[in-house]
Amino acid sequence: MTIPLAAIAVIAAALDDYRLTTPEATATPHGAAERAAKYLIASGYAITPDTRPTQAPRRTPRTRQTDQS
Repeated sequence: MTIPLAAIAVIAAALDDYRLTTPEATATPHGAAERAAKYLIASGYAITPDTRPTQAPRRTPRTRQTDQS
């Protein structure tokens, strides 16, 4: 997946703004993510869940390790 450089710039600006305007004692990852989402929406990006069907990851059988000492 390639993330547009413009979107990365918007996220960076949002996180920088959050860091500068939120006291360290009250800053949270949730708050930073919320700020980034608000900046993306305000910049015209749509935030929607990916509803495309996906395949479950394949499981590979585990091989039993034996001690050959």
